[in-house]
Amino acid sequence: MLTVKMLEYSELSDEEKETASENGSGSEWAYYIKVIHNGKTIIFESDAMEPEDATFTRDLSWISGALCKCYELGLQDAKQKGKKK
Repeated sequence: MLTVKMLEYSELSDEEKETASENGSGSEWAYYIKVIHNGKTIIFESDAMEPEDATFTRDLSWISGALCKCYELGLQDAKQKGKKK
């Protein structure tokens, strides 16, 4: 199962707070995206970045990889579900 959560800093675990990016205005003012597959966090990113770096070739370059990863995991899950029938 694939889950995507949008979180504020206060909603992060202590471990996630330790790894949160300090870019831009600071980790406590950022928002976070967490992608979880079968109970395991596979992507953890924030919007903490300098405005001039907010491009798809700089700080947002992780998005294309995340979309591909989610697609691949969805295909795997669908194949597993098909085998169980």
